[in-house]
Amino acid sequence: AAEHAILTDLSALYCVLSIMGPNAPALLARVSGDAFAHDPLQFSWTRLIDLGFARVRAARMSYVGGPGYELYVPVEMTRHVYQTLTDAGTDLGLRDAGYFALDALRIEMGRRAWGAEIGPDESPFEAGMMFAVKLDKAMAFIGQDALRQKQKQPLRKKLVQLVLDDVQAYVWGGESILIDGQPVGEITSAGWSPRAGACVALAYVRGDAARLAHRAVAVQVELWNPPA
Repeated sequence: AAEHAILTDLSALYCVLSIMGPNAPALLARVSGDAFAHDPLQFSWTRLIDLGFARVRAARMSYVGGPGYELYVPVEMTRHVYQTLTDAGTDLGLRDAGYFALDALRIEMGRRAWGAEIGPDESPFEAGMMFAVKLDKAMAFIGQDALRQKQKQPLRKKLVQLVLDDVQAYVWGGESILIDGQPVGEITSAGWSPRAGACVALAYVRGDAARLAHRAVAVQVELWNPPA
């Protein structure tokens, strides 16, 4: 018999609220009933839960390194869910955080972002993501043969992390980086880190620099607007 499928884009019907940090499980347990408290989600699992008067999907994941959840909320219930979380989380230290804060935290933890560190032009070898790829998987996957070929080839570029040593300097992304005065790559993402007390960044080094191990290596960054 003939079979067919229909694909419907529901993106505009949902908002995403991220609950991140060590108190995230305790907060969700307060607003979603005892079932969630006694049966917490495993990492990368999702579940439909009641939150206040809304039905939302909770996904156990974190883009910032610590415990966290993403809540997929029907648009018309987003304000209610936000207020419910805010009211329940006051004594847990719940605070709003902007995307610059999120970006800095994910850079600290080495989380790659699509369109910055990963995309069609980067391989898992270059992006340092082979921990997520099983090259010897019995069931063939798209790109498996190409990755096996790349495994035998030297890297074109390599992702590294940077911490600026000048607390007055700020980087935004796109700045050139140099080793021994020679340009070797560019910054892909950057943000201000309260933990480091300075900017942190992810960057790609290319050519010979991509084939070397880098640990506490001194580099120079060409700033767009250097401090006076």
